[in-house]
Amino acid sequence: MRQPAAFCGITAIKPTYGRVSRYGLVAFASSLDQVGPMARSVREAAALLEVVAGHDRRDATSAERETGAYLDACDRPVKGLRVGVVRDLLEGMQDEDVRSRVESALAALEKEGATLVDVSLPHAKHAVSVYYLIATAEASSNLARFDGIRYGLRVSGSDLTETYTNTRAQGFGPEVRRRIMLGTYALSAGYYDAFYLKAQRVRTLIRRDYDTAFESCDVVCTPTTPTPAFALGEKTDDPLQMYLADIFTLPPSLAGLAAISTPCGLSAGGLPIGLQLVAPPFEEELLCSMSQAVEDTCGLVGEHPAPVA
Repeated sequence: MRQPAAFCGITAIKPTYGRVSRYGLVAFASSLDQVGPMARSVREAAALLEVVAGHDRRDATSAERETGAYLDACDRPVKGLRVGVVRDLLEGMQDEDVRSRVESALAALEKEGATLVDVSLPHAKHAVSVYYLIATAEASSNLARFDGIRYGLRVSGSDLTETYTNTRAQGFGPEVRRRIMLGTYALSAGYYDAFYLKAQRVRTLIRRDYDTAFESCDVVCTPTTPTPAFALGEKTDDPLQMYLADIFTLPPSLAGLAAISTPCGLSAGGLPIGLQLVAPPFEEELLCSMSQAVEDTCGLVGEHPAPVA
């Protein structure tokens, strides 16, 4: 959600796991799936979140927590708030445009009265590997129902086996099929402990890293993506490069935390760059306040990114 939002120059909120009901959503990865708004501005996204947030008895994972005044939070000052900067990730950025725009946005927040604090997420570097084990395993389980017999599209064949094969071959695209196969492999006998169980343990470590970081800051800041938008189809033949584009958005998703991506500048080629802020569970109001300050100081609402050839 936040990755495409950053590429398109819009704002996207990934609410805390359980903040928004998933009733009616086709399950992909049950421990990760979350509904959130995408909009042209922080205020529009905050207004949408006020509508969709809240407890839903039809969703067993829906949290029984009071919702916040997200739109009102956009008017709150950020003076005195602490922004945790993952300095090793930022300094290791290879794309100079992304690094410089994020640093400029951090400087603007500091000018508004926020305090910058260096924090560390030592296990964040494993997030891509962890995600593509856990998410694919859960996808393999959830999407098994789309067999053309009990549920979903049916493409008939000469016998039951051919019907199964035709249905799943034509009903899913190549990336979905790739993830189902990876997940089935990770859950297979002899590999469950080596892959899936180990990934769940590292996931716990990622969450603990954030808990430690929040002891010294109110929000954690990173770029949303390591590069500006790339051309349509440019990385189709290299799925691993596509997966690596999620390196900053996956850690908070694995930890079930609230996060937001807001445009913070344009690259030299006129393409949008996103700033990601991550907050403790159910602190979406805090994200709205901080992101509105970024939007106000960077002034990108209404800007039209350059087309990508």
